[in-house]
Amino acid sequence: MPKTLILSVGGSISPLIYSINYHKPEYIIFFASTGTKEQASEILQDAAHKPKGHDLIITERSESLTACLNKLLSQLPEKIRIWNIKPEETIIDYTGGTKSMSASLVLATIELSSNFSYVGGEERNKNGIGVVIDGKEKMLYLKNPWDELAILEKKKINILFNTARYQSARDTALKAAEKVSEKNQAFFKTLALLIESYMLWDTFKYNEAGHKINNALSKLKIYCAGLDNSHPWHLLLKHIEKNAEFLKNIKKEDNIVLDILANAKRRAEIENKHDDAVVRIYRALEKRAQLELKFYGIDTSDVDPNKVPLSIREEIKSKYFNEDKKKIKIAQYASYLVLREIEKEKGIKKYGHKYFEKEKTLIKEIMNYRNLSIIVHGDNPIDKRKYERAWKNILEFLDIKEENLPVFPQLNI
Repeated sequence: MPKTLILSVGGSISPLIYSINYHKPEYIIFFASTGTKEQASEILQDAAHKPKGHDLIITERSESLTACLNKLLSQLPEKIRIWNIKPEETIIDYTGGTKSMSASLVLATIELSSNFSYVGGEERNKNGIGVVIDGKEKMLYLKNPWDELAILEKKKINILFNTARYQSARDTALKAAEKVSEKNQAFFKTLALLIESYMLWDTFKYNEAGHKINNALSKLKIYCAGLDNSHPWHLLLKHIEKNAEFLKNIKKEDNIVLDILANAKRRAEIENKHDDAVVRIYRALEKRAQLELKFYGIDTSDVDPNKVPLSIREEIKSKYFNEDKKKIKIAQYASYLVLREIEKEKGIKKYGHKYFEKEKTLIKEIMNYRNLSIIVHGDNPIDKRKYERAWKNILEFLDIKEENLPVFPQLNI
């Protein structure tokens, strides 16, 4: 049983009485004109079902769509708040009133409810073109309008997701799931789950992202099973499977560095956040050194001095010992310094040597841009040109091809 019935008033009252007796609401909000407001009392008196309470919204200009809509939008939200009206417990009946009143009632409540009704009938006066003959009313349920409006919601989700506004995209999908009919709810819930996995991935929450993307994948495979192989969803499914495999191996084969760079690319090229992008580029440079040192058993947040080459052991101990935490902690420069000395001992030339060979060219620009950024130490926002220089430098230093970076899919649902 619905808790609230909101209905427009005007013309014959019999269909409105029929609607009240049919739905049996606890509360009623009448939307009437100055000329029909007295009908509310008559309707309540004649209806067999008696609600616990009622209220009225009165429009002075019943023929004006704009005036009717403004009246509803100005008064209905407060009544919803006071009465604690819930969407799933509300039915909108737009049978009565002028055409402008009915249209404005639907427009004003389309975000509130997915339950709409209209009382009609097969027998009318005036040779079948007048009002429904009393006693011949029939409840005509519309198909849930949100099943059609969901097309617009899908477009909105596409735009939000493809512009890296993942939380908004997920929330829109969840909202649509609440409004559409039951047969379409599973699709939007699965879509929300998929978007959430990318939202988590984008914020480096890899474990949660991996769990949710696999969960979404299993549901999508069921959904795609009934679709033709040429359907766009099959291409999307393959892309997601590739992403899921990358997430599964995020800590293997240096995928973490690739992901940090892919994240930087999204910040710059989708969101135009060049400062954020360069900070991530700097982090990828630092992470590369940490991974190399980890291979030799060195944790940069708690360095074991016995694993540091003798040639720089005392220097590292004296410069980077943290008195408060009683640990040796080294940042980017010192990490590459230790790495270069290890490489010398091993008779190899890798990132440690390359860092200092490129320090005045590739590395210096990345360091300067990052340090002078307004979100780090300086007052200079990073523009597109500086980002592109830093991007070119990091790819060259790490010897990474851009096509090897993980790419989030483009939604086109």
